[in-house]
Amino acid sequence: MTNARILGLLLVGAIVIGAPAVGCGSSQDPSGFDNPHGTSAEAGTGGFGTGNEEAAAACQGLRCQQEACGGGGDTTVTGTVFAPNGKHPIYNAIVYVPNAEPAPLVKGATCDKCGAVTGDPVTSTITEPNGNFILKNVPIGKNIPLVVQVGKWRRKVTIPEVKSCTENKLLDPELTRLPKNQSEGDMPRIALTSGGCDTLGCMLPKVGIDASEFGVASDGPTKSVHTYLGAGLEADLAGGPNGAPPASTLWNDVNQLKNYDMVILSCECREARDGEDSPTKNATSFAAMNEYLNAGGRIFTTDFMYTWYKYSPDPQMQSIASIPGGAPPVEGPMTLDATFPKGKALYDWFNVVVPGSNGQISPDIVFGNYESTVASKTQVWASSPKGFSGTGTGPRVMTTNVPVGVDADKQCGKGVHIDAHVNQPGLGGDRVDTSFPNSCPDPIKPAENLLAFFFFDLASCIQNEQAAPTPPPIVK
Repeated sequence: MTNARILGLLLVGAIVIGAPAVGCGSSQDPSGFDNPHGTSAEAGTGGFGTGNEEAAAACQGLRCQQEACGGGGDTTVTGTVFAPNGKHPIYNAIVYVPNAEPAPLVKGATCDKCGAVTGDPVTSTITEPNGNFILKNVPIGKNIPLVVQVGKWRRKVTIPEVKSCTENKLLDPELTRLPKNQSEGDMPRIALTSGGCDTLGCMLPKVGIDASEFGVASDGPTKSVHTYLGAGLEADLAGGPNGAPPASTLWNDVNQLKNYDMVILSCECREARDGEDSPTKNATSFAAMNEYLNAGGRIFTTDFMYTWYKYSPDPQMQSIASIPGGAPPVEGPMTLDATFPKGKALYDWFNVVVPGSNGQISPDIVFGNYESTVASKTQVWASSPKGFSGTGTGPRVMTTNVPVGVDADKQCGKGVHIDAHVNQPGLGGDRVDTSFPNSCPDPIKPAENLLAFFFFDLASCIQNEQAAPTPPPIVK
């Protein structure tokens, strides 16, 4: 070997030995997210088949900032996810650190599957009934992105700094709450029908949705909540903002329904269907609502709005329960069923927001429209004595996944029914009228918290209600 060749090899060796160690790259884009498409240029160079390519591919972006801690320690981020008001804890919210920008959410009725979050999560968890979360193995460094999500509620924030091998506490509710308006993050599109016998709509501003997000159908996607005019025993008790169209224009048109992720259907004081005076619903309405649910729609009903289940054209939906109807008053309070995982979560959640409730909830009026349910097709969350309608207890809060009677992984839509008036007009100052949502001055009632829980639970992905929720899987 010539002296020149030996000298050249020595120089190359000196360069390699003297070069700084290069880990996986963290090339960041202007958004603050680490480059999801590969490692830094330095980490991808060299190799000559020596295994450097494997080392470069071992981590990407924020995964390169995850650090093993000795002695059984961990780098954690802890906090509490709240509703937009920063007060109500959110159960079963997904919390994760994304390695890329989360994909835009598709608004309207869609078949959302559990675990299908985007943004290549580096680490993820879900919240407990009290809204608390512990996120483990979090990347260390400054300006670490964090996403909180429940269905199509989603907000991305930045943690100023995550320190290694210790607990990093997020104590400010403003950092870990869901968005109040669309400028803060993603919100579901919600249709609200007013009704003369239950002011369901007043729950929405109380959980923190900004007044700027309320409007009517003609406002389109600039507003998250559109009000439609339902019926009632007194016309002024089933009002809404100026320009709000009749509810029939919503539920007679499946394409209009499919514009919304969720439809809140306030009690109209009667069934209000064909065959009654001043009907608002007919066979076209029931067929459209059934198609909407099968497509992934979500509906929230109380009292007489059992009609959407009882008169569905789908025999499977009709079979979920015995529903005599007629709104017979029954005894209260409702007693929560804590014998299944999500039922226990509701029990615990309610004790957080209404300390000492111990599973007892007293709406303004409880009804016995439902005589019984089919356990394989619907989940009962609360019951109460039948009282005047008979002996024993009857179901009072139910959820049904749709299509009815198929495996949970094939179900897309969901209905929740509360057989009560939770916010009875005339028992306070709340109204849905031309000044809505400013027409809801009352503080949230203890029982009204039941609406809040199911409002956010209804937004989450469809699952077997008997099973405990699990975090999205991490794919490395």
